[in-house]
Amino acid sequence: MIKVGYLISYDYKMIFTSMDLLYNYVDEIYLAIDKKRLTWSGNLFELPDFFFDQVERFDTNKKIKFYFDDFYQENLTPIECDTRERTMLANKMGKGWLLQIDVDEYIYNFNEIADYLRKKWYLLLFPNWTPVVFRANWVTLYKQLPNGVLYIKNNETFPLVTNVPFYEYCRENTKTTNYQTNLQVIHQSWARSDEEVSTKLKNWSHRKDFNTNEYLEFWRNLTSENYKSFKDFHPVYPKDWNKLHFIEAKNIEDFITAYAKGNEQVLKEFSVKILVKKLAIKVLKKLRW
Repeated sequence: MIKVGYLISYDYKMIFTSMDLLYNYVDEIYLAIDKKRLTWSGNLFELPDFFFDQVERFDTNKKIKFYFDDFYQENLTPIECDTRERTMLANKMGKGWLLQIDVDEYIYNFNEIADYLRKKWYLLLFPNWTPVVFRANWVTLYKQLPNGVLYIKNNETFPLVTNVPFYEYCRENTKTTNYQTNLQVIHQSWARSDEEVSTKLKNWSHRKDFNTNEYLEFWRNLTSENYKSFKDFHPVYPKDWNKLHFIEAKNIEDFITAYAKGNEQVLKEFSVKILVKKLAIKVLKKLRW
């Protein structure tokens, strides 16, 4: 089974663009929501009733399940709350191919990914013996301008799919074999309204790692005329975002369509040699014991 999990917070409105791209190709979708409507920073967020009505109308095949719990812990940092919630959600999702996707992440041509994962069904039989993480590349949308979108494409990777419900740091699981794919995921990370970016900075897991007010001003001053002048501008890991690109697009949907035309999702074949070797070592150790 292919199962997708989302963490619902203040940016809940973006989820429908994301779900629309994969809904027909997955088996289950889980929406994790804090019972008290608290972010990882302990701030309240609003989740209106019409959101649940909209989800019900969207869910024509009854694939969506809600998971309510206390995900904010006062004694934990935002990053620790992030990791904790993802682990709780993964355990709730159970066995299968597990994808945790943020509401502002869009995977185009998801049918290709679904076909790829279903062909790897044998890795789901005994996941503790053959654990694997498939990594993808972010295409980070940085700012929506009147005439287009500024974005970053520099092979920044992140873990997207796994067959084991375990996370060490956010979505990272370094104890499991990580396999890098050429899959690209469009991330509407910063291409939002001024108010939304301000809210993001106040609640982001990394908010204590840099001067958020100064960074917001930098973001506000970017235009289609001056963007080429700036290099190494990630707020926490500068070189991760080395330069900006520009595509003409009226909105996010236009960007997804335009970007997908020139960047097909063609997944590389996965080799099981490493997993087979690790499995053999485990079996030998048990036999010796």
